[in-house]
Amino acid sequence: MSSPMNDDAVPPPMPVAQGGDDIFPVVQAARCIGLGVPAACMNDVAANAALLQGYADLLNGFVLPDTCEPAGEYIP
Repeated sequence: MSSPMNDDAVPPPMPVAQGGDDIFPVVQAARCIGLGVPAACMNDVAANAALLQGYADLLNGFVLPDTCEPAGEYIP
């Protein structure tokens, strides 16, 4: 049985929406988790994914020293 994560899986078709190189990875990620992205929403979904990637890059850019203590357990 083939799944989206297998190397032998059929690649998704190129999206109909115009948007450049940022569209195809969005289609691949959506397909891996079983989502379909309508062509009318593709550019906005790609823009949101780029925004979230920017936030992830910002967080990954924080350098924490080895002496930094872990946060305590959260108790609401």
